[in-house]
Amino acid sequence: MFNFTSLHVKSFLRALLAFSIAIGAPAALAGPMYRVSVDTSAWAGSTGFLSLGFNGGGDTQDAMARATGFSGDFLEEARREGDVRGDVGSSVILGNTTGYNFFDQAVAFGGLFSFDVGFDIGDGVFGTLFSVALFNQAFDTYLGFDGDLLTIDLIPGEPTTVTVFNPDLVEVAQVPEPGDWLLLATGLLLLAASRRLPQRR
Repeated sequence: MFNFTSLHVKSFLRALLAFSIAIGAPAALAGPMYRVSVDTSAWAGSTGFLSLGFNGGGDTQDAMARATGFSGDFLEEARREGDVRGDVGSSVILGNTTGYNFFDQAVAFGGLFSFDVGFDIGDGVFGTLFSVALFNQAFDTYLGFDGDLLTIDLIPGEPTTVTVFNPDLVEVAQVPEPGDWLLLATGLLLLAASRRLPQRR
């Protein structure tokens, strides 16, 4: 004999779990998110620029990088080149609709600068490259490395490649997006609830 109440509740919980997975699927299709930290203590007392770039092949026009949660000693000047909008007070969005896309923020060196960056990477073949660099005040010399300090290479359908060129200055950690945490928590709660119900007889 079936316990119809238990059976219906289990069916409902399973349907709810499937629905939550379907709702979370678009977030899973987005690119990864990272926490980036850059130590500028080696240049304490001077100023310069923190430079973010987002550039790639011509078939990735719909790619986007969104940098948020900025912390550090930022100055007033900010330069934007190409498909770039926003500021460190809220968020900086770099698209890939032009040949060169850069956001260059004036900073006072001496402390730690950090931000989160997430990606929507589109359907191109060649992918796109996110980069982080430091420049001097004259904006004619790289600091910390002879080029970018960090690159994140994003190619649709391929594993993301993170390259840190000076690990003494830069730390990168992948972080789950809020939607991922919500989906995981929902799934665990629904699984726990369905296991506590009486088994059908």
